[in-house]
Amino acid sequence: MNIRPVKAHKMNEDFDTSPTVIYTGEYDEENHLVNVYNSSQEQLTKIMGTNQWILNSTGEVFFIEEDVPYFAN
Repeated sequence: MNIRPVKAHKMNEDFDTSPTVIYTGEYDEENHLVNVYNSSQEQLTKIMGTNQWILNSTGEVFFIEEDVPYFAN
């Protein structure tokens, strides 16, 4: 497993004006994102067929932006 930061954008908000949140992404050996954790180490659940993940404790839905070039360095 590889651990890398991912950008999380809260759905139904303007991506340009809302602050970017950095969550922890867990990737498998084939470089697929398999788990996302927030700053409190709560695991988000993937909404199948999308790049959206839901935080079950609050019901908030986030768009997860992977492989951001900024983070590659």
